[in-house]
Parts: sequence; structure tokens; C-alpha cells
Amino acid sequence: MAKFWIPRIFRKLISVCFEKYENYVAKRLSAVVVSTPHIRKRFIQVHSNTVDVCNYPLITELMEPASWDDKQNEICYVGGISVVRGILELMDALALLPDFRLNLAGNFSTAELEEQVKTKEAWNRVEFYGYVGRKELLSIFQRSKIGMVTLLPTPNHMESLPIKMFEYMSAGIPVICSNFPLWEEIVGENKCGICVDPTQSGLIASAIESMLSEPEKAKKMGENGRLAILEK
Repeated sequence: MAKFWIPRIFRKLISVCFEKYENYVAKRLSAVVVSTPHIRKRFIQVHSNTVDVCNYPLITELMEPASWDDKQNEICYVGGISVVRGILELMDALALLPDFRLNLAGNFSTAELEEQVKTKEAWNRVEFYGYVGRKELLSIFQRSKIGMVTLLPTPNHMESLPIKMFEYMSAGIPVICSNFPLWEEIVGENKCGICVDPTQSGLIASAIESMLSEPEKAKKMGENGRLAILEK
């Protein structure tokens, strides 16, 4: 329903038809393995042997956090870069924060979007890495004080468990994420970041500014996030 490349008039029809097809296939499988508890709830109604294996960071790959004092006034976003993942709102928020830089790693969903983002006012304060490996990822995390996960409220995002949020936490970086109920529960329970309306650039900018105006509190949020990954 949120796929922009499907003409809007056909989305409901295709959605209903594909759900019926999914159910037809799932009933005939030995088991169904899904990536979140939310998706498991959907398939358990079709197949009793449905399990969820969540996409969390491997404990053996935990990244060594850098000293907070060695970090720059930099934030980071890693992962696929698209409109629904909030890149335009994030760039507009950065424009309101002249003293901050953005470390951006990942591939743009389209060449047109990449061109649009690079015309933004704040692009001159973006370090764009493109697709990176694990070593480069660690370097980005060690430079950055905040990890951004301000995805827009599409059906697929609302109940997702984004690996990037847990990777930030594993690296000891506080997070600023979308105020979806599930994410608010994770971040609030573990006191590891701030949740904001991802459609409001001004609120995103205020959250960044607020977090970095209290470095000891932000540092503690990062420590809390890492502890949550280790323990939970």
C-alpha cells in the first residue's frame, strides 16, 4: 500500500490479491520464518509452525565505542536512503543546525533522489560515504554522537525492528528515532534516545540540539543502549 511505484488506484487490489496468494503458499510450507513478532502474528493465523528470528546485531560483532570526548559534533544515518526513510526531512533539519555535520552511508533508492538531496542547502555539511563495509561503519560510529532513525510512518515501518537502531545502540550511540509506539517502548524502556515526529524537520532539529546540549545525559543514553543490546 505504500509502494510509490504502484499506481495508487491499483494498490488495494494488488494488496488483497497478494495476501491471498501469500496465505495459499504459506499453508503448504513446512514452516514459516519471519523477522519480527508483528509479522509472526500475521502468519501464525495461517500456519501454526511460524517462528520469528529478529534481525539484531551479533554479540560477537559488538563495536567498541569511542570516547565521547573524542567524538565530533556529527550525527549519522546508515542504511538505504529513500524518501520514506526520511532523508528529505533529515536534510531540512540539518539546515537548521549550522554547527553540525551528517555522516551519511548507504545507497540512494534512485538517481533522481540523490540529485535532489545534493541540491539541498545543507549538503555541504554532509560526508557521503556511499555503501560501506563493517570497518568503515565502525569508523563512522566512532566519529558520531547521534544515530538517526527517523523513518516516515509507512505500514512497513510502524512495527519494524530496524537493524540500524540496534547497531547504533551496540556502538554506544544515543538514537533519535520516529515516535512509533513500538520504538517509543524500546527507547523509553532503555532510556537510550529521543523519539520525535519524523515528518517535522523542526522537531528533529530540536531533538538533536537538545541531546547534544547535555553531553553527560547523551553519553549515558549511549551507555544504556549498549547495555540493552548486551543484556536483552
